[in-house]
Amino acid sequence: MPNIFEPATGRSDDLRVARLAADAGADRLGMSLYEIEPGAAMHYHYHLGREELLVALTSGVALRTPSGRRELAEGEVVAFPRGEAGAHSFENGGDGLARVLMISEQTGPNVSVYPDERQVGVDSHRREERRFGALFDLGDAISGYGGGKPDSNLT
Repeated sequence: MPNIFEPATGRSDDLRVARLAADAGADRLGMSLYEIEPGAAMHYHYHLGREELLVALTSGVALRTPSGRRELAEGEVVAFPRGEAGAHSFENGGDGLARVLMISEQTGPNVSVYPDERQVGVDSHRREERRFGALFDLGDAISGYGGGKPDSNLT
């Protein structure tokens, strides 16, 4: 069984990660442990259909949201609603290893928006069953869709 006190051995971009909920057998609930080296960060993003919670397991975690940046206290819990209001990123602003626990809905399909990169990612909710996963540059869109404009400013 997974344990939050064990080191994370997987990788997600530049961060070490342990997919604890999946390892425990969860289907519609995600919980991932991230270990962040000094200076490393999670991409600034939000999900259109997933609410998330962050738990700072150590000090040194700096949080970015639409409201700005701030350092989290050890043990602090922060909620990120679905949509633009839930945009977030975290980074290690300290000298030692920082640890963050992320809890999220595992709804599918998952649509993630990366405002800084002007990209949108789409994938299935179950990693092991993904037949489609793609990242799109908004500048490459051939037209608007459903009343939206592909070149609109993302926040």
